[in-house]
Amino acid sequence: MRFLPRLASLWALVFAAVHAYWAAGGATGMNGDPADTPATQGYIAFITLLGLGGAAVAHGLAQSRRRALVLLARAGGLALLAGVAVGSARWIADGSLGDDGTGGVVLTAYFLLGGLLFLAATARPRR
Repeated sequence: MRFLPRLASLWALVFAAVHAYWAAGGATGMNGDPADTPATQGYIAFITLLGLGGAAVAHGLAQSRRRALVLLARAGGLALLAGVAVGSARWIADGSLGDDGTGGVVLTAYFLLGGLLFLAATARPRR
């Protein structure tokens, strides 16, 4: 299970890279609506920094089991899973995927994977 923090770090780096691309005005994956205002680009750049912070936390967990790192990783994992729960609940309440379609399902699965990776990375190794 020592590989889980590394996988969580990789997940977060991919997350950050995609958001950096979007913050720079990239349109792929944005439903043809790129971030074209400074406010939107700044918001997405902030999300990029959160992803890089998550990668740093996960990398730190691979090195040591400091309590602060474990708590940060758990908080991040729970935040990702909360987003999945809210999005899924909206789909259920609406009775459809709405405008989200297949892309929304793929993104939700990606966030689910990230949340599970960050939580699993905090599990104590068995002796």
